[in-house]
Amino acid sequence: MTKLLVFKEKIRKLYSSHSTYILPVIRFVLALTYVLMINNYLGIGGILNNSVLAIIIAACCSLLPVNVIVFLMSLLLIVNIYRIAAEMALVALVIYLIMYIAYFRFSVRYGYVLLVMPIVFLLRIPYLMPLVIGVGLSMTAIVPMVFGTIIFFIMKYAGSEVIADGSKASGVDKASSFLRNVLANKEMFAIILAFVLAALVVYGIKRLSIDHSMQIGIIVGGILELIIIVCATYIFDIDGIYPIWMVAVMGLLAIGISYILQYFVLAVDYSGTEYIQFEDDDYYYYVKAVPKIKVTASDVQVKRINVKKMK
Repeated sequence: MTKLLVFKEKIRKLYSSHSTYILPVIRFVLALTYVLMINNYLGIGGILNNSVLAIIIAACCSLLPVNVIVFLMSLLLIVNIYRIAAEMALVALVIYLIMYIAYFRFSVRYGYVLLVMPIVFLLRIPYLMPLVIGVGLSMTAIVPMVFGTIIFFIMKYAGSEVIADGSKASGVDKASSFLRNVLANKEMFAIILAFVLAALVVYGIKRLSIDHSMQIGIIVGGILELIIIVCATYIFDIDGIYPIWMVAVMGLLAIGISYILQYFVLAVDYSGTEYIQFEDDDYYYYVKAVPKIKVTASDVQVKRINVKKMK
């Protein structure tokens, strides 16, 4: 654990001294991954098939605020959906407008969550995000998490229309099928329910005045989301995007990663817990004080001393 805390301190110092360069790199990687993801699902014959253009778009995004990147990625997705059917693009645009009205109203600070959600679905570990939100973010981050999940399913089902583009279905029929697959999708709503409840459980348990509350919250929240997804899969006979065994493996992996990440958020020594009582004119206070674990990354310097040999 000590090595982990030393590593955390080194990361903190590195970020504080080089954040001017680190943040653009993060934005570049996220934007490039997002563009390639759109290309993977919808880019057959599209402009994003050009890898040089994708890199140029990502490089431009690295210089922009995260919410502008969110807007540009949404625009790219809708333009690619328009290539399939204008009616589908109109449906996607309406869904986006509704989502962004709520997003910019409640959780504009968490644009990175909105960008990362579709990517973690692609990496097959979306179960990590609710636990991370419960551990290190506020509950308003649930809003972009939900919207990011919906965006992934928009990509997924718009991509299925690309594969079936040789069919003679009209644009209205495609839009109707697209709307039905996105908004009446049992799997999507089961995943959203599991993620929201998991984030709320982790956040709620973390705030309890019990020892190891954050670790308990991660384990309970992680198991809860797995139970909901597995039960929904069998009860509603859902043909999920991942097989059950992968859901279980990735869910347990998400719990393990979150367990490690929580030390980067808060590391405390429960063996040094103290209970303090004091009062003022209006209240009597009972305070539980838990000391933080602080480790300073040591800077080892070797000083070379030249000693002349005595003759």
